[in-house]
Amino acid sequence: MRLLKKFFKGLFIVLIFANVAIWLTGNTHLYKGLTDTYFQLRSKPTIDDPDIFSTRTLKAKETKSWMMSPKANKMTLSKATLITHDTLQTKAFLVIQGNEIIHESYYGGYTKDQLSNSFSMAKTVLSIATGIAIKEGKISLDASVHDYIPEFVRKEDAGLKVKHLLTMTSGMNFKESYGNPFGFMAKAYYGTDLRSLTKGYQLERPPGTQYMYLGGNNLLLGFVLEKSLGVKIGDYCSEKIWGKLGMENDAKWILDHEDGDEKTFTGIYATARDFAKLGKLYLNKGNMYGHQIVDSNYVAASVSPINIPDENNRETDYYGYSWWLAKYNEHDVFYMRGILGQYVICVPDKDLIITRLGQFRSKDRERDGVTPKDVWIYLDEAFRLID
Repeated sequence: MRLLKKFFKGLFIVLIFANVAIWLTGNTHLYKGLTDTYFQLRSKPTIDDPDIFSTRTLKAKETKSWMMSPKANKMTLSKATLITHDTLQTKAFLVIQGNEIIHESYYGGYTKDQLSNSFSMAKTVLSIATGIAIKEGKISLDASVHDYIPEFVRKEDAGLKVKHLLTMTSGMNFKESYGNPFGFMAKAYYGTDLRSLTKGYQLERPPGTQYMYLGGNNLLLGFVLEKSLGVKIGDYCSEKIWGKLGMENDAKWILDHEDGDEKTFTGIYATARDFAKLGKLYLNKGNMYGHQIVDSNYVAASVSPINIPDENNRETDYYGYSWWLAKYNEHDVFYMRGILGQYVICVPDKDLIITRLGQFRSKDRERDGVTPKDVWIYLDEAFRLID
């Protein structure tokens, strides 16, 4: 009994010191991370946790549902696709050609109305919002970031432009590591003060000279847009995107705290059908239902390679304005991508959209060094279904 008392006394003291250390080092994000991820035996967030955050609603308006093709779900999925769905725990899989759903399937209790985390597909939504703001004359690609948010970017770094944030070529290094519970990304995802977190960084290299994929660029871009628009990013996207594309369901964008800032690098909870509408907008060159929502020139630039050297000195032929790019059997492909295998894959010459949501993505990128292997499997399946 005496040993047990000593153990609990020691544990109590350790917990006190651990809590003091967490507060003194500014790592209070660990509380949410521990309870909602690490104590759940996960190293990354899950796809179904919007209620652990404050959120801002992106409101659907004048819903226009996808049409079902006469041949919808008539063909059985291939063995390779079914194995991939099972292994990577797919939750939603859609194949859409034109305006018609060719295939639609859900797994693990998901339905067409289930909201799921976009993760980094939110970066593409931010890019779309930037394009709309440019079309409205609220900002330009060549606008200096310092002119809008001088508290984040020094005057001597005024060469940093909006375009550099869009293309991940800012020259800043936010020291991001997605698996580090003490890193920038963990603090950004679970923390409650994005503005304080993002301040104090300086350029390490001239803007526009190296591609480095960093979520901090999206946070800065979000702050620039908010300053130029005079409204919160979520409210702007609610009006200009969710309210214009005929979405079927409201979406949620997670915030750092109640009435706070959107985590603009992640965290839009929406349905597979509604995510697909974002791809349709860009397949239509920025036009939806006869309305030019994003300028076609901006759309074209968005899905063109930036061709700036990456950290391995490879020309970045696989990234545009927060859109990923690939070649599939000579077909151009652009797609949205999230860390757990969230995809909206678009093939322009086939007017084809593939939307996949789930728990995991392939780690194998051998084919081109960039694109996860499961993307090729989904493309193989979609082409088989439309053939």
